[in-house]
Amino acid sequence: MPIAVYSSRRSFSGRSLKGAHTFHIIYHINFMNLNSETNCFWITGLSSAGKTTLSKILSDKLRSEGKPVIFLDGDELRDVFSNKDYHREARLETALRYSRICSLIVKQQINVVIGVIGLFNEVQHWNRQNISGYIEVFIDVPIEELRRRDPKNLYEKAMEGKIKNVYGIDLEAEYPKNPDIHLLWSPGENIENMMDELLRGIIKKRKIIND
Repeated sequence: MPIAVYSSRRSFSGRSLKGAHTFHIIYHINFMNLNSETNCFWITGLSSAGKTTLSKILSDKLRSEGKPVIFLDGDELRDVFSNKDYHREARLETALRYSRICSLIVKQQINVVIGVIGLFNEVQHWNRQNISGYIEVFIDVPIEELRRRDPKNLYEKAMEGKIKNVYGIDLEAEYPKNPDIHLLWSPGENIENMMDELLRGIIKKRKIIND
């Protein structure tokens, strides 16, 4: 039985889909009746998978229930650190830096929601060993669909040889081996369904932690 209703109406000129999209989402899920553990929600996937969109909605959901939360976006963090190096070694170092930031924030009893590529098994292992309350969310979208969206034209430019070091084209991604929540895209999938699946997956994961 639903115990609470959360309604979110927002517009995103998202990275996940071309153009601006307005949607109305109602969730009959309440985190307040769960334990008070602080979590890091590491939302990962290839470029244009929808990481930022889902991360923003989840952050709003947590705030609506009075939970302290910081939303972090991989692209925005790159700007903060003035990091424009996209080679594999630099990407690994950058991802581990984000991991340490998340660990530090969670230690202050503040939830973190981060939307980041960070597709390195080394990073995923480090996170599980060092971030309390770590919940890994993998948005799994086929490269064909990502190339169709491609709001920043990354895939098109990479295919034409104009840029290099793009995951899914000339840079191999190390996908999570055992994500806590695996959001597998399918034709006709929409943001409402993905968010509902994400929230239910989070509740299932936190109940397992408590048991």
